[in-house]
Amino acid sequence: MSDATSTFVQESQEDIRKLNNALLDLEDDPESSDAIETVFRVAHNLKGNFGVMGYTKASNMAHAIEDLLDCIRDGELAVTPERMDLIFEGVDHLEAMVNEISDDGETHTNPEATIEEIRASLEAGANESEDAADADADESASDDGDANADVADAHDVPLEELAEAVDLEDDEELFRASVSIDNDDSPHVDAMFVLDATEDEYDVVRMVPEDDVLESEEFGGVLDAYLRTGDAVGSDDVAGFYDENRYVGDVAVEALGDDLAADADSDADDTASEDDDSGRSTGGSHGSQEVESIRVDVEQIDQLYNQVEEMVTSRIKLRKIIEEHDLVEAEDELEEHGKITSSLQDTVLQIRLVPLKKIVGNFPRVVRDISRDQGKEIDFEMEGVDIEMDRSILNELSDPLMHLIRNAVDHGIESPEEREKKGKPREGSIKLVGERERDRVSITVEDDGAGLDVERIREKAVEKGIKTEEEVKVLDDSEVFDLIFHPGFSTTEEVTEVSGRGVGMDVVNQVVRGVDGSINVESEPDEGTAITLTLPVSVAIVRVLFVTVGDEQYGVPIKNIDEISEFEDVTVESVEGRPAITHDDRVYPLLSLRDHLDVPEAAPSEDDMVIRIKDTVRQVYLRCSDVVGQEEVVIKPFEGLLSGAPGISGASVLGEGEVVMILDVETL
Repeated sequence: MSDATSTFVQESQEDIRKLNNALLDLEDDPESSDAIETVFRVAHNLKGNFGVMGYTKASNMAHAIEDLLDCIRDGELAVTPERMDLIFEGVDHLEAMVNEISDDGETHTNPEATIEEIRASLEAGANESEDAADADADESASDDGDANADVADAHDVPLEELAEAVDLEDDEELFRASVSIDNDDSPHVDAMFVLDATEDEYDVVRMVPEDDVLESEEFGGVLDAYLRTGDAVGSDDVAGFYDENRYVGDVAVEALGDDLAADADSDADDTASEDDDSGRSTGGSHGSQEVESIRVDVEQIDQLYNQVEEMVTSRIKLRKIIEEHDLVEAEDELEEHGKITSSLQDTVLQIRLVPLKKIVGNFPRVVRDISRDQGKEIDFEMEGVDIEMDRSILNELSDPLMHLIRNAVDHGIESPEEREKKGKPREGSIKLVGERERDRVSITVEDDGAGLDVERIREKAVEKGIKTEEEVKVLDDSEVFDLIFHPGFSTTEEVTEVSGRGVGMDVVNQVVRGVDGSINVESEPDEGTAITLTLPVSVAIVRVLFVTVGDEQYGVPIKNIDEISEFEDVTVESVEGRPAITHDDRVYPLLSLRDHLDVPEAAPSEDDMVIRIKDTVRQVYLRCSDVVGQEEVVIKPFEGLLSGAPGISGASVLGEGEVVMILDVETL
């Protein structure tokens, strides 16, 4: 895919997200001027971009949507659910075609049926509003007269100013098009469409008034466009171009090329004289402007990050060499190398950060469509979606978050009638809230629906053989909620197109834990459910403590460790037949890494070490053979069969290619 096509696809995808959300605002408040202005601008931009890139079917689809919206804006058609469904269907076609262009550069979707439906809706609306249109005819004629008068009062730009700004070639012409906008209520809105169309067709030398006035309510409805064209283009061609624009009421076109040339000749001697006196030209000059941002392909950013990872691994190798050969004089250089690597790492990680709204921007549309299909009334809100996370983590989260949202709509929120019986508002509420605290981000999906049925979950766990009746009886509610993440678990008797609460939650859990995240579920009967994903902001370059189990070496993230002790300094007792250690009047189970990691040659010894994990992570002690140091490492998550393996979060490459498993203490 060429750079131009790639840029077009990215901009079109962003425009479609904006259009969807603006249409939702319009549907919610048909009188919103902000919503209709945004809808028109984005729809017009899409139509123009599709046309410029040569995608005629997509441009026609966007054109039909724009025409329907035009009638809605003018009050000829009302905003109804049926018409909004038709517009959304058209937007879906546009999205499908953009995705096809991204895949192979061509469109395959045929939008003709939807275009015909929109045209039929327009004709029906035209018949209904014919009488109103006749009533407005006299007023329109009066407006045309005023417009003609306005055109006569042209915004003249002195020829000397134009001469400084424009250097016409022999085969070029300069025209001034004095244009009146056919919209008394909000001419500044239509003026921007006229400006966009003009810039697509001609080289615009000057626009009077300037953009800031054109976009404001101060704009009076008349603009002058100074256009550079080829000599094959005449005044009639320019006038015809504007006559075909629906937003233009009247236009007057004047050729300025000859006048400009005459003015330039008369100034030539003066200019030459000034050059001789000062040693430099006093003609028009343009100040330089620094480039403040550039577009970089994400693959290049990923390659840069991979190189940073290699530098981290290289630093570990250098440290081993220095220690083995006692190269004390090299330690300072290694320290400086470490600072540079850390700084570069931070910079690259910042570049990779992407706002959460990039993957949740289409969620309002999803909620709208599902709730409409199911006859539910739902108020959906998103907060904190400007927080940023590493793009690789966000890419993994897109499907899990979508699953949580769809479940909340499908099985979290009750029908309006059921909610009324419970004494609740007919309209349900779903919120997606993002928050950042230091290097972690929490994303919560909460609803005010029926909540999780604790007893039903217990019954299903026994029925599916996940737990015995004795085991589920002693589980508190939070532990019961965790059962929904067991593979294949669901309390939904009927599978819907959207999917029942619990279906696929094991996949959500695997994905979140695969990026070093965690999930927490809170729920109250008839009050709703809140599911919170806690995730790292950036990918996993972390400091780990290296421990040995026999001859094998493992890594434990230092952020999870509270205390390290010698085994002989703690007192081990038996609690319900299992070894445990009491610390500050709290009982901590003691897990032997030898047993849990199946390392039979690692014989227990009084010289063993114990590690107390932070209570916020897991209330437990780990027993290992020895603690052998710490280092900042790159953690590579497993893929395929090893993905999601309990007790292991990934691996790291050390020294001379030595691979060390990194422990996940939460699932060990």
